Amino acid sequence: MKKTLICSLIMLTSSSALAFGDLGKDSQLTKGLTDMVSDSMSSTASSSPLTALLSDQLPISGEQATAGAGALLSLAGNQLPTEYSNELTSMIPGMSQLSGAQDLLGGIENLDAVKSAFNQVGLDPSMISQFAPLILQYLGDGGASEGLLSSLSNIWLPNS
Repeated sequence: MKKTLICSLIMLTSSSALAFGDLGKDSQLTKGLTDMVSDSMSSTASSSPLTALLSDQLPISGEQATAGAGALLSLAGNQLPTEYSNELTSMIPGMSQLSGAQDLLGGIENLDAVKSAFNQVGLDPSMISQFAPLILQYLGDGGASEGLLSSLSNIWLPNS
């Protein structure tokens, strides 16, 4: 369930931005994202308000917005209790129809792995503190519970 959530969320952040040429040819993340795009592209992923929000508010590309959000959402998917994973899944239209590589980003178990993913796409890891509030705002505007938002904040911004 959690890995399906991760794959689906990443697909929903962008469609064309999933090329990820900046990650390097041998990157597991690059391979997973490339495979996912070719195997399971969905029209529900054709545009993303989350990717647009991040790339509009921060000096980053759509690809970087997708990778950063994907890394943070992957970490959340690996650490959230089932109740909040289910809530997050229900907030994303079309997620139940999406499928993808089940192991995609499954290795993002801690904030250091997120920082590494940020580095791979040319983002300074300090930008996590800029991504997280924007994603939380996006989810809050979508009706996320205080429990989910608090849990995500604790996962993404543990020292604040």
